[in-house]
Amino acid sequence: MKNAPSNGFVTLVGAGCGPGLITVRGLEALRQADVILYDDLLDRGLLNDPALASAEILFVGKRSGAHSVPQEETTALLIAKAKEGKRVVRLKGGDSFVFGRGAEELLALQEAGIPFELVPGVTSAVAVPEDFGIPVTHRGVSRSFTVVTGHTAADPNAAEENYEALAGLQGTLVFLMGLHNLDTICGELIKHGKAPDTPASVLSKGFLPGAARYDGTLQTIAAVANDAQTPAILVVGDVASFRLEQSHPEAGPSVSVIGTDTFCARFLKKCPSAVPFPLVDIRPADGGTLPDLNGYEWLVFLSANAIRFFFEQVSDVRSLAALKLACVGPSTAAALKDRGFVADFVPSRYDRETLMAELPGDGPVLLLGAADTAGARGPGDPRFRVLGLYEAATRKGPADIRTDYVVFASASGVRAFFENGGRLNDAVPVCIGKPTAKELSNFDITGRIAPAATIDSILEEVRRLETARDGQTGEPS
Repeated sequence: MKNAPSNGFVTLVGAGCGPGLITVRGLEALRQADVILYDDLLDRGLLNDPALASAEILFVGKRSGAHSVPQEETTALLIAKAKEGKRVVRLKGGDSFVFGRGAEELLALQEAGIPFELVPGVTSAVAVPEDFGIPVTHRGVSRSFTVVTGHTAADPNAAEENYEALAGLQGTLVFLMGLHNLDTICGELIKHGKAPDTPASVLSKGFLPGAARYDGTLQTIAAVANDAQTPAILVVGDVASFRLEQSHPEAGPSVSVIGTDTFCARFLKKCPSAVPFPLVDIRPADGGTLPDLNGYEWLVFLSANAIRFFFEQVSDVRSLAALKLACVGPSTAAALKDRGFVADFVPSRYDRETLMAELPGDGPVLLLGAADTAGARGPGDPRFRVLGLYEAATRKGPADIRTDYVVFASASGVRAFFENGGRLNDAVPVCIGKPTAKELSNFDITGRIAPAATIDSILEEVRRLETARDGQTGEPS
């Protein structure tokens, strides 16, 4: 379980209406889930995220003409899983509150005393017309838009009142799920006063392979779009005459990242499109007990994890008053600052070798890091002692890379990758430092090394490699 409250928690996430349209917050919640209950999503690729390998994934969708999970059963399952103490994500297409019955589920959770949060999604009512070059509002053309479900278009008890009001509106009308009732919708709007030559468009399979646009008027669109496929949207109004042609830039390089949960989360904040492989767990190391700190001039922290495990052993921070504190890089220094201490020294280059070469003074130094760095010394310099406070353990999970680049955050991440049967599949490996690259070389693979041991530097190296690759012409020199 991933930091779930003891009484469980539900996050209702709108997945958006196509690939890549889930929000950053929604993707973060999905990757922290213990249980995922999902509908018929437009982007099934979301569920192939390696970060979901340990989650329980359950289909609760409703399909026209096929077996559907009753709403009552879905709601009961949400409550039951939350009461088990699980962090539950309810994943719905588009936005959960736009004809999605999301509010019904949250009302039931509220009545059951289950805490929840809502992450809005990108609704097809706006996004699909946008992608086809149709703005639902435009100054001087349409100052409002109305979203209507097309499912009830043929309801004889609703048609007279609804269509009389809809036909009188001056703004844009957007009908969702109305393809099967297209004749009825257009006929009723004309019958109640909408001009037959009002522009209308059917937008079929938005954001999906085979997406198609059909243009006409209220009088002609049903015939024009007779071979349109679901899901489809009907747009009625003068904005349907817009056709704003997009110039889609080529997508940037795709990146996977291999490391701990914490590192993957930090990387995703900088690069939300990255695919995380959290294959490394961190735990206290055998023999990682702090010695008497009296007599040391410097305490040097080689990672944020070292800071975490160090302070777990220090009962009185006043004992550090006489010591100077150094950090291998700015991220580690930031973690130290979170503990209320400012680093006295950070090297010009963020690696252990540079730190040991540049550290001022000549008194004894205790370097604190991972167990696999224990025993390291400066060249012929007995001044330095390294103590391993923590060790890495391999977590089982998928390790099949399907991106252009793969980032290794540590030597333990390299080992965890190959212990899980990792396959690079031609991805270019980028390493956070020399020790990581050296570990990769043990598997006969050469990795590129980022100029500095920071996430920003790693991403800059990826961009540099991509630029160099794009600049290759293949012409002989």
